Amino acid sequence: MIHALISGSLYGDPQQRTGKSGKPFTTAKLKTAGKDGQPIWVNLIAFNDAGDQLAALSANAPLSVTGQAEISAWIGKDGNPAAGLSLTIEEMIGLKQKSSKKRSTATVFNDSVEDVAA
Repeated sequence: MIHALISGSLYGDPQQRTGKSGKPFTTAKLKTAGKDGQPIWVNLIAFNDAGDQLAALSANAPLSVTGQAEISAWIGKDGNPAAGLSLTIEEMIGLKQKSSKKRSTATVFNDSVEDVAA
């Protein structure tokens, strides 16, 4: 596996789920810019506290995540090769825009720091 740091914005709201073993987890899609402005879609999965923190975010939230990434490849329905990227979140930083001050604030998850002024 690859240890990666990826930044982008959430596509849709995260979904909380329960595995066959009864263990809860959260999934989401992250959209990030690729070559020539083409989007790269990253499937996210988070467990425990990281899962709860991911579930608290909503669509279009800017987010940076670190964790173990895995690349997959397949042949699409149209017969062309396709690839995907999945990441199991270890840590994340959610960025939220304060509308009244026009200033970004970073919320650091899985760390003791709650808010950091940009």
